[in-house]
Amino acid sequence: MTRSRSHRKAKEPIADLSAVETEREYRVELPQEGMRADKFLKLRTPWMSRTRVQETFDQGRVLRNGVPCPAGRKLAGGDRITLVLPAPHEDVTEMARIPYDVVHEDDVMLVVSKPPHLIVHPTGGYRYTTLLNALHLKHRGEGDNAPRLVNRIDKETSGLVLLGKTGGVTAALGRALADKDVVKDYLALVEGAVTPDHFDIDAPIAPDTTATVSMLRRVDPAGDPARTEVWVEQRLGRFTLVRCRLHTGRQHQIRVHMRHIGHPLVCDHHYGLRDELRHSDLADPPPPPTRIESPYGFREGDTEADVSERIRALDTQKRHEYEELCAGRRVGRGNDDALVLGRCALHSHYLKLRHPVSGRWLELTAPLPRDMEGAVRQLAGKNSGTA
Repeated sequence: MTRSRSHRKAKEPIADLSAVETEREYRVELPQEGMRADKFLKLRTPWMSRTRVQETFDQGRVLRNGVPCPAGRKLAGGDRITLVLPAPHEDVTEMARIPYDVVHEDDVMLVVSKPPHLIVHPTGGYRYTTLLNALHLKHRGEGDNAPRLVNRIDKETSGLVLLGKTGGVTAALGRALADKDVVKDYLALVEGAVTPDHFDIDAPIAPDTTATVSMLRRVDPAGDPARTEVWVEQRLGRFTLVRCRLHTGRQHQIRVHMRHIGHPLVCDHHYGLRDELRHSDLADPPPPPTRIESPYGFREGDTEADVSERIRALDTQKRHEYEELCAGRRVGRGNDDALVLGRCALHSHYLKLRHPVSGRWLELTAPLPRDMEGAVRQLAGKNSGTA
C-alpha cells in the first residue's frame, strides 16, 4: 500500500543566503547513537577540518540540548546538537551594494553578468559577500523561487552566469549544459601572437598532483576528455584577443588549454607568465613579467582566518583598482609606471540556449568590461603606432 500524498515528507525549502546565519542545529539519529560529539559534528560538517571542529568545542560553541557539550561526550538518539556560528568576518551590508547586470530575467530563469573580483557563491572566507547572496537579497520574499546557480565562473572571470528560479528549471538547464545543448563562448586576452585563425584544442585535463594549490589542473593523457574551439578576434603584437568555445566543461579548461599551446591568459596568476600587465610591458624590449606573492597558503603561525583576511584584503585592493581602470583613471605603479590590467583576462561573453519552458532560443551577450576593453585598446594603439 502506498502512502498518501499528504504523508510524504515535505521538501526542504531553499536556504535564504541573504539571512545572516547565527547557528545550525543537527539532530542525532539512531545510527549515530553512542558516537562522540566531535565525530558527529565532523560527520555533519564535512567542510570543516578536524582542527576547526576541535576549536569549536574549545570555544564552547557546541551545545547538546542547549547545554555546552564536551568533544568526547557520547550522544543519544534524539539529542539536538547546536553549532553556534562566529560573527561574520565580512561587512554583511555589502550584500546590498554588490554590482551585477541583469541580462535576461523571466519567471523561471535569470542570466546576469558579474564583474571580476567577485565570488559567485559562498565559499572559504566569503559567506555573505557573493553574487548569489546579493541575488537572494534582491529576490527575498519570493519563497522557493530564489535563484539557483546552473554554472559557475572563477572569481576573476567576468561575464555571464546562468541561474534557475525553481528546482525543476535549474535541473533542466543543468541537463542542457551536460548534454552540450548550451553554447558558451569566452573572450580571452592571451600571451603571444596566435597564428591560426581558427583551431581546436583537444587535450584531456586532470588534477595537477604536483601543484601546491589543490584546485589546479593540467593536461594529462589519463585525464577527462576536454575540447576547446578557438577563433582569433584581434592580433595585438605580442598579445592576441581570442574567442574560446567550450565543448566540455572541465575546471579551468580555457586557462589550462591555452597554456598547453603556449599562449597562457594574460594576468593568470596560476597558469600564466604575469600577475599584472603594465605600461612598461608594452615597451620594446619589455621588462621581465611582474609576479606578486600569492595571498593563498599558510605562513608560520597563520590561522585559517589569517589567510582568509589576507585574501579578502587583496581582493578589495584589486576591486578598487578595477573600478579606477573602468573610470579611465590612472592606477600608478611607482613613479614611472601604471597598471593596464590587473586580473585574469577572461570574460564569459556569449550564451545560446533553449528556454527550458517555452523552448525558444535565447542568445545573450555581455560586452567586454572596461578594464579588458581598455587593455585591448591600448595594445591596439601601441601596435598601430598611436600609443
